[in-house]
Amino acid sequence: IRSTIERNLSQANWLDKHGDLIQVLVLQTYLFFGNASSVLNYVNTMFEEPDEFEAKKLDFPLPPMPKILIIDMALITGMDTFTVDVISEIKDLCDRNSCKLFLSGTSPRLRSILALGNIKPEGGERSKRRLRFFPDLDMALGKAEDLLTSESEELNELESRSRQQLAPSDKHDGFFQALRKIDLQHGEDFACDLFELQPHTSPIELEPGEELLADNDVLERGLFFIESGTMKIERDAGATLTRGDSVTKFSRSRSFNTLNRMHARIGTVGRQTAALKNELHGMKTQNFRLARIGPGWVCGAIEAGSGLRNPGVHKAVSYCRLHHLPFSKIEKLEEENPVLILKLHKMLSLLMARRQEITIEQLATLHSIMSSPAHSKPLISRRAKVL
Repeated sequence: IRSTIERNLSQANWLDKHGDLIQVLVLQTYLFFGNASSVLNYVNTMFEEPDEFEAKKLDFPLPPMPKILIIDMALITGMDTFTVDVISEIKDLCDRNSCKLFLSGTSPRLRSILALGNIKPEGGERSKRRLRFFPDLDMALGKAEDLLTSESEELNELESRSRQQLAPSDKHDGFFQALRKIDLQHGEDFACDLFELQPHTSPIELEPGEELLADNDVLERGLFFIESGTMKIERDAGATLTRGDSVTKFSRSRSFNTLNRMHARIGTVGRQTAALKNELHGMKTQNFRLARIGPGWVCGAIEAGSGLRNPGVHKAVSYCRLHHLPFSKIEKLEEENPVLILKLHKMLSLLMARRQEITIEQLATLHSIMSSPAHSKPLISRRAKVL
């Protein structure tokens, strides 16, 4: 399972090879003595070395001990005090084995329960914290991947070689480097053909936290080729094909666990429905992250291909340098150099197809997590049965 952060080719290949250094547990339903004990037993096995006899019988490489353990609690409805002790034991177990523990999807109520066992966010430098909390699984995965890739000497050496391959060129230009990174990321060869677009582009720079094409921005809409930096793409949680980027206040209101004694037209439901009609246009939006992209990708590809304005918000995570190709220049080049524009659309089609493929894989993973049935009884290992 991987996060929605788009990695460059060397990082993606490295994570394919070493991604099992991150272990993920997705827990669900109510945690009590029985199933919490099963969780602890399973985590213990992550750090156990099999004896020599068992190791010889294995017909596959033994997975490494994890460096980061992520426990997702988004589907947990509650826990008893014994479970709090179990989470504390898991934390101590991870500390003894130089493994970081990430807890994701913890609601304020769960965090208050965990605090009873002194399971609280740690202070100090973030990269050195042994225990961290995240609002959702994707953010925890993204941070875990960031930590692993930043600490890998092998990966740093590979990326250094990649930068050296980009540098020596007669066409040493930021726009050309952005095109070359697309080729390296996706195994294609568009850079030489599309470099003719360079006179029609202009470089722009974004500071961390700055939005691309904000409401008060005079910059013309178009394509933005990422040369360096990381952009995160967010979308309004209430956006639909017909309602644009509006968000329903009712969807963010308190949810009810039961329909007992509730009325669909009066009481709380009716009051919130009336408030929704009166305050719809003045409500604050609530965004969720779609992806994080960097060199090797282009912002604005969906709008260029379909003509539909993309409701996503593009915001710089780090310092970013992009190359802007306005849509007006593309329309002009459609008449002056149609072959060049056909090659551009061929590249954009490839990028959108790759993005769709990645999205389908992520949705399939999330669907398998959400649709897996919870066990009515805690699982008992074969070793426990023998005992």
